[in-house]
Order: sequence, then structure tokens, then C-alpha cells
Amino acid sequence: MRSKFFAIILIILVSAGCAFSSEEIVNPDKDVHLVIGGLYSLAAAVSLNNNTNPDIDKLDRYFVYAPANAQVSRVNNSIWVGVKLSKTSTARHFLRSNAPELNITDLPEGYSWMGGDFAWLKAADISGKKIIPIKFKVSRGTGKDSGIIFLSIDGQNNWWQANPAFTQQGGSALLKKFGVKESPELHAPQGVAVSIYESVKPSPVYKPGKMHVGSNNSNDRSVAVGDVMFNPIPSVGGQNNYDY
Repeated sequence: MRSKFFAIILIILVSAGCAFSSEEIVNPDKDVHLVIGGLYSLAAAVSLNNNTNPDIDKLDRYFVYAPANAQVSRVNNSIWVGVKLSKTSTARHFLRSNAPELNITDLPEGYSWMGGDFAWLKAADISGKKIIPIKFKVSRGTGKDSGIIFLSIDGQNNWWQANPAFTQQGGSALLKKFGVKESPELHAPQGVAVSIYESVKPSPVYKPGKMHVGSNNSNDRSVAVGDVMFNPIPSVGGQNNYDY
């Protein structure tokens, strides 16, 4: 009886684990998609290009516009892609917490990303004259976002919007190579990244009240100039010389 009870509990736990692992996530922060979606898009383009000596200029043809602040580099027997982060990018906080799981590093073959100007991802290994790219899951968005390509890596539940957008031909080639048969509902991230400069507001400045310069001290040495009294030698004691 006890063995049956534990077997039932085990089945429930396994089922719960499967339910959690099947959850699909689209991060709401657009800045995070610019970086991670950018890395995945470049890596996917490396796979489509299928060249052991990739050139960033030769990857442009797969995108609607040329990737900005992007690099591709061959190091030993692997190909790496990099995306530059702005100093104020909100993706920095996300990467510090998740870079190890995402295999994103500070340099090709370097340590997990902790705050450098570039984030790097290994796009493929090289074996002789062939490349062995990382495996993707690729899907189109849902509804009004059906023109958007989303990418994920095997073993992950997060989906990332392609950046830059793939051309129609590039997107079709990517779907043919890595497309999933059953995809979840995927929509473009709606979150708006806020610059740190927008969150810091200056203190208000007010016009000072009416000020009178003078003294009620009997040793007053004030000199009248028009309607203003000047006291070149401050008196000691008595009332303040400045009345607001």
C-alpha cells in the first residue's frame, strides 16, 4: 500500500515538473530582446550562412537592415557572435542573473557575462570544413505579430524576438531549418525600457521671498544707496541683518 502511495506521489511530481517545463515565456523588456534576440538572430544567420570563416557583412543579407553594434568572430574551432550593450541598457541586470544559464559570456571562450560592453554567444563549432550550429527552436508570432520571428534554444522555455528582423526569405529558410510544428502563442514584448535619466528628477527651484538688508542695531553703520541699505561691517549681536 505504501509503495503504491509513493508511486502516485512520484507520478504527480513528474507531471507537475512537465507542466512547469512546458511553460513558454516572452520577457516583457524590449532591451533584453535587443540583446538576447540579437545574439540568437546572429547565431541563426551564421547557421544559414554555413561558412567556417563568417563575415558580419555577409550576414546582412538575411536581415531587413544590417545588424548594429554586432560582431562575429572565429576563435580556434568555434564561431562566436557579439552584441554591444549601451551603458543604460536594462538588459544588464537580466544578464547578470541569467548569463550562465543562457551561455552568454563577456568574451569568446570567456567567463559568464558580468558587465562588459559586449555580450557573446557561441554560434557554432567547427569540424573540418563544416560548422555544427547550436540548435534552435523557431516560430512565428501570433495574430498581429505573425510577421515576427521568435527564437529559442533547445532546453529553454524563453522565446526571444529576432533583432534585426529577418527578411521574408531569411525567415522562411530559418523556419524550414529549425521551425517547430506546434508553437505557443508568441507576442512582441510590450514593456518599455526606462532610462535611468528619466527616473532621476531635479529638485524644484523656488524664487526667494522679499529680502530686506539693514539693521536695528544702535551701532548701525549702514549706508543708504537709493532704496537699499548696505552694511559693509556686520554687527555682532542684536537682530539679524537679513530679514525675510
